[in-house]
Amino acid sequence: MTIHQDDSTFANKLYKLPVDLAEMDRLAVQHRMWTVMMGGLFPSAVASSVHAALSASDGCSPTIMDVGCGSGIWSIEMAKAFPHAQAIGLDLNEQKYTGAPHNFRSVQGDISLGLPEFTGQVDVIHCRCVAQHVKDPQGLVNTLASCLRPGGVLLLADGDWIAYDKNKQLVKPFVWDTEKDIDEQVKNKGDASWYAGWLAIFGEVTRSKAYRPIEELIAASGSFTDAQMTAYFSPISWPGENIPNGEELGEIMKVNQKNFFSGAKFTALKAGLTTEILDVWEALYNDEIDSCQYYNVWYYATGRRA
Repeated sequence: MTIHQDDSTFANKLYKLPVDLAEMDRLAVQHRMWTVMMGGLFPSAVASSVHAALSASDGCSPTIMDVGCGSGIWSIEMAKAFPHAQAIGLDLNEQKYTGAPHNFRSVQGDISLGLPEFTGQVDVIHCRCVAQHVKDPQGLVNTLASCLRPGGVLLLADGDWIAYDKNKQLVKPFVWDTEKDIDEQVKNKGDASWYAGWLAIFGEVTRSKAYRPIEELIAASGSFTDAQMTAYFSPISWPGENIPNGEELGEIMKVNQKNFFSGAKFTALKAGLTTEILDVWEALYNDEIDSCQYYNVWYYATGRRA
C-alpha cells in the first residue's frame, strides 16, 4: 500500500504533524485529556495566581496568550471563562476559529523570531507541547518571559516520548531495522513494545537537540519566582491505579494515541521507514493499544514573572 499525503497539509516544516481537520480533531481530544487530567484549564495549584493576574485593574482588560495554539481550543475556552480579558491565539500556521467569542483574536507568527510587539503586555501565557519542537527551547521561554507583565503567570506544558507499564517501569521500545526481513523482526521482537517504539522514533525525529526539562528552562531564564512542576500519568486503555478520572482518561488516550499513529505516518516516512513497515507496524500498534496497561507521562511547569 502507498501512503498518499499531500505536502500542502503540512503548512510549515517546523511543525511535523498535519494541520488539516483530522489533526485539529486530534488536538481537541488531547485538550480534553489535559483538562480531565488537571481538573480544569490549568492546575488548581496555580488557580489563585491565574485569577490574580487576570483581575481587572485600572480599567484595563488583562491579556491571555496561547502560544502554539493550534485549534485555539484552550485560548477560546479561556476567553469564555474570563470574558473581561482579551485572549490571543498565536500559531505558526493560519487557522480558522469558528465560534470564537468576541474577546478572542488570532495572530499568525513565528515565535522563534521573537514577539517584541507583546513585550510586557501579557498577564497569562500558555504554551503546551511546543518547547521541544522549536530549535531554541531556552530562547522560547526567554521570549515568553519578556512578554509577561510583572506578576504574570507562565503555564508551560509538555509530554515525553516514553511509556511506562502498569508498575510505572519503563517499557522497552521496539526498533526496526530497514535492512532486515519484516516478518522475522516481528517474530523475534521479544518483550519490546510497538507503542513505545513509535514514541521513541517520533521523539528522535521531532525533539530539539537543545531541549531539556521544562522546569529547567524556566529556572535558567532567571525571570520567574514560585516555580512549580507536576508530573501527570495518563493511563492508556485502562483506568490506571489511583488515577483521578482514570476511566475517562484511559478511553481518551486510547483514541488519541491511535489517531497519533495515523497522523504521523508522513513524518515516519521522511525518517526513513518504508510503507511496508508502517503497514505492519500500524496493525500491531493498534492491537497493543487495545490491550495494553501502559501510562504516558506529561509535565506541567508554572512560574510567576518576577
